[in-house]
Amino acid sequence: MTNVLAMDFGASSGRAIVGRYENGKIRLDEMYRFENVPIMFDDKLSWDINKLFSQIELGINKSLEKYKVTSLGIDTWGVDFGLIDEYGDLIGVPMHYRGVDTDKILARVSDFITLQDLYDSTGNQIMKINTLFQILSIREYYPDQYFRTRKILMISDLFNYMLTGKMATERSIASTTQLTNPYSKDWSRTTVDNFNINSQLLPNIVDEGNQLGYVKKSFNCGDIQVINVCQHDTASAVLSIPASGPFLFISCGTWSLVGTELNHPILNKKALEYNLTNESGFNKTTEFLKNCTGLWIVQELKRNYHEDGIELSYEEITKIVEDITAKTCLIDTDDDLFNEPGDMRKRISSYATETGQKIPQELGEFFKCAYESLAKKYNETIKEIEDATGESYQDIHVVGGGSKSDYFCQLIANVTHKNVLSGPAEATALGNVLMQLISLDEIENVAAARKIVANSVDIKRFEPLKSKLMEE
Repeated sequence: MTNVLAMDFGASSGRAIVGRYENGKIRLDEMYRFENVPIMFDDKLSWDINKLFSQIELGINKSLEKYKVTSLGIDTWGVDFGLIDEYGDLIGVPMHYRGVDTDKILARVSDFITLQDLYDSTGNQIMKINTLFQILSIREYYPDQYFRTRKILMISDLFNYMLTGKMATERSIASTTQLTNPYSKDWSRTTVDNFNINSQLLPNIVDEGNQLGYVKKSFNCGDIQVINVCQHDTASAVLSIPASGPFLFISCGTWSLVGTELNHPILNKKALEYNLTNESGFNKTTEFLKNCTGLWIVQELKRNYHEDGIELSYEEITKIVEDITAKTCLIDTDDDLFNEPGDMRKRISSYATETGQKIPQELGEFFKCAYESLAKKYNETIKEIEDATGESYQDIHVVGGGSKSDYFCQLIANVTHKNVLSGPAEATALGNVLMQLISLDEIENVAAARKIVANSVDIKRFEPLKSKLMEE
């Protein structure tokens, strides 16, 4: 039996999960869980990178207490990165995507290239948090850091470098930068040249499954191979979806990634108009999707009530919401108003006032507003994807934390009028594990891996129900 370790970093937490492959099934054993909380560094919202790396070390050690680990892989959120100097040291700490000032940079993009040409060159959704705009912001506001930089490493690549001493960028995480070509999946020479970025700052891109090297002897953890999995957490999650034909997916965590898996990018006018993105998946497939706000607003509401001394589990929240029969207001979950940490109740109330809607009063009404607004956003995005692809889909695979809520999955089915298949909940960690096993020749390919998932995980099915409330 082969044991592999998935270090899975989400936008708010991380886990060390051992994956065990035996008798045609995958079993996941969570060994360690920790918070991923940004810090203020030099008055900038940043990632506590040294603490996070110490959590990787703890995760490895706790796993070794129970298992012999053959390999490990790290997946993270996209867009953020660290700067490495000529001595191989980290410059400062990586900035947090919610804290980087890119508004002025984004407004001046047309000085370099038209949005249409930028989209054609990269295929990426235009978002102010994208790596390209962050790099330009650092060059503009922190030139001393930029011109000391010799390599730019995405967060998962940075962790791999800290473990092995080797630098490389895995293809799926590179595709979140707005610096790769949507067809070749390599660095886009056009984009790099248009924005006068030194191409030497960008590491070589490697495929998922690449065996990067072994964990340094100084960590005293034996011979553990570090494998470049699909390091963008969305790519890992999609890899684990047990589908044999065309499908839609919603990877639902702090962010929601709503999309489909294709063999080619889509760069037509509708895709640009709808601000849909083309990112890289396994074997250079394209994940045609949109990044939407996910459970972030629910998480912030939960935190708001926690600060008021009201402790709520997610199960308790959905039970309260189910008992709310009255209509509540709907918000645009992607509005900048809801992007930053803060009191979401005040912001929802402000949005409701400005749009002439009923202001929520009770706890359950605020949460119901968040869930129903998310479902509405998913429905809008799915219609855009179907319009841009010219395809119609019947099934939506909901994976990640949101798939654990029967209430939410049924709500999505009702609003989209499509069947919802929920699970796996640990899709990202599972995809991470599967790619390691493929790299180690324990599993033949992704098609075989997805069949193994179908045998290993219970998938719930939710069919749309006619509801007077939904019809209204």
